[in-house]
Amino acid sequence: MRLDSGLLLTVLWLCCSLRLHPDFYDFRRSLQQHLPLLDGPTLTTTGDETVDAALEVLRIEREREKAPEVKEEDRNGVGGDILWPSAANQDEDMVVDETDQPQTPVDEVDKALKILMRNATEEFGFIPRDAYKGVLNLPAAKNQHAIATMNLDFFKLMTTVKEFSERRGMSSTTSHHVIVVFPTKNAPTFDHWGIEFKSTRIAKRMGELMRLEEDRKLRMMCDLLRKVTEGSTFAGWIFETIVHRKFTGGWKDESRQQPIPMKSDGGDPPAFSVDLSLSSPTPGTSLSSFTPLRAHARTVVKVNLAGSLSDVTLDTDKYYTPTTANNPLFDSFTIDQDHGRRTVQISIFQITISLRHGGSADGYPLIRKIMTRVSKLLKGVRHKPKIKVTYFLVCPDSKSQYVWQMPVDWNERTTYRNHRGEAFCIPVSLSESQQM
Repeated sequence: MRLDSGLLLTVLWLCCSLRLHPDFYDFRRSLQQHLPLLDGPTLTTTGDETVDAALEVLRIEREREKAPEVKEEDRNGVGGDILWPSAANQDEDMVVDETDQPQTPVDEVDKALKILMRNATEEFGFIPRDAYKGVLNLPAAKNQHAIATMNLDFFKLMTTVKEFSERRGMSSTTSHHVIVVFPTKNAPTFDHWGIEFKSTRIAKRMGELMRLEEDRKLRMMCDLLRKVTEGSTFAGWIFETIVHRKFTGGWKDESRQQPIPMKSDGGDPPAFSVDLSLSSPTPGTSLSSFTPLRAHARTVVKVNLAGSLSDVTLDTDKYYTPTTANNPLFDSFTIDQDHGRRTVQISIFQITISLRHGGSADGYPLIRKIMTRVSKLLKGVRHKPKIKVTYFLVCPDSKSQYVWQMPVDWNERTTYRNHRGEAFCIPVSLSESQQM
């Protein structure tokens, strides 16, 4: 989740206002006392579960910083521009400890608190009570949200959306721990509201629970929710769950769902479009000997795109999904070998219910990194095949026109690893008359 300027200001405000919380001084003093434990060979427990949880978050962040591929600006857009109030403006007892424990410099404590706030907003969203609790008592916050997530089944989710849409109210005792409502700018004369999961991490956990539901129920919910303005975001998450299941469980009807070419407008960057209202879209002739839609199952492999990509192989029965909560340009990818054309195909998938989709140029370096990994795996192979990237927009078969606007830098840094490629559309029917 890359934060825009508005969200960055929200995080900044949360960082500053946290010091007004009644538990902040004690927590900060205890954190300052125990931060030196991070320098040991192993992380020792302190006996305080709130501090132990905070130290574990900081340990994970420290390990992430050791990875040479990771840059500060890549970690959700929250960098050094979030500043804590100067220690000189804070109460003196916040930086002085009367024990004999070695003291951590004030700036290190402030940096640690900034990391904890970033983690809290990623985990629980931007509502102050959730963010504060995610810093000062992470175990309790996790437990509270885990219970709420488990209790919010699909019937309750549908009821919540319908109730809010009709009466602007929510009677559920657990929904406020999982979802948030917010005003939108769509209507100039009266209020429009949207409903969203509080954070992408919560949405991902709900997505995992969705996969336990039967396809018929998922399709029905997705079709109903996307017709309600307030439920469109939830419909997007459900649709993503449906598509992930089809890629991993096998496209049983793949013969009827071949990718359809999207036309480029020739711009820089290009916008690819397709009109699904046409009675008979022409299947992609350039994919005649290759399609990413397979009847057999694929194994899900979660990949840390900031790491070495050691989990990425040339095995064609793998379906790769990024470990990050929200990727800047794509949701998943596969690697296949087209022996007839002596090509290794990297298929990039973007799953959306929006008629118009964009993305961030930050996704291009990630694709080039995948290409570099594939090239290393092909080292020593006789008649080394060409590495090709193809983009697939996976969307509902709603007989509408879909547009994928590629972000800037499409034509940049393409000499060594050319991330550019053709674009295709994969329409997915949500009708119960067609088996998923």
